[in-house]
Amino acid sequence: MTVSGIRDRAAAVLTVGGDEELTPALVARVKAVAEEAEGADSGVVLLLLGGGTGGGDGPGDRGDGTDSGERAGTAGSGERAEAPAVAGGSPVAGGSAVGTGIHLVNTWERALRRLETADRPTLALVTGVCTGPALETLLIADHRIADGTVRLRLAGGEDGAWPSTAVHRLAQQIGTARARRLLLRRPWLDAELAAGLDLVDETVTDPQEALERAAVVSEELSAVPGREWSIRRRLLFDATLSYEEALGAHLAACDRSLRRRDPVGTGAR
Repeated sequence: MTVSGIRDRAAAVLTVGGDEELTPALVARVKAVAEEAEGADSGVVLLLLGGGTGGGDGPGDRGDGTDSGERAGTAGSGERAEAPAVAGGSPVAGGSAVGTGIHLVNTWERALRRLETADRPTLALVTGVCTGPALETLLIADHRIADGTVRLRLAGGEDGAWPSTAVHRLAQQIGTARARRLLLRRPWLDAELAAGLDLVDETVTDPQEALERAAVVSEELSAVPGREWSIRRRLLFDATLSYEEALGAHLAACDRSLRRRDPVGTGAR
């Protein structure tokens, strides 16, 4: 099985590079995929994530007190889209959304939520380094498959993790205590640790095995008709504090961080 083979059967496909920056172009891609998903009666939304280089930090701290002793490879799970930089800078792997402006953060959050609540199931295939927007996208997936090259890390800076709604999703999905440990230290997580924290559902040895598993799971999820999965997903969301109730607080925290780092307002607004 190849990536193109899985793509052909999908309702929509989104590729986000592992250390890709947050830009208006990325937001537009997410909106376009969400629109495709909303108009589809079958198939899955395929999320091809990762494959970045991890910037200057480099995987090392596994979060369990040991060092992985290796950097993640650059094997991609799909072509990486080129996107123009945002005035004043934009978030990169391991960095915060300095200079992007709260408007861009807001449109990103809403586009991601639109994709998260689309009618069709979402299947994420993640490889290599995955941080920043790619990791935030991973957290909205209904099913997540990671290969042995995976290295995950929350974006952030000297003042800690970037306070996006990824924080909300982490607390909802893996529990407050485990999410707190990730926020405090922002460790690099390999596939084994990510699976132990329930950040991924399946781990496989190599990219080819990941593709084979993705093909099987895609067929299983594609069998869910129409809006049936989105209805059941909504029941899960409604069982806890809603995203909408949490969004305002997260945007306010992001805005404070942006203003502290860019007090003269040189970033896009």
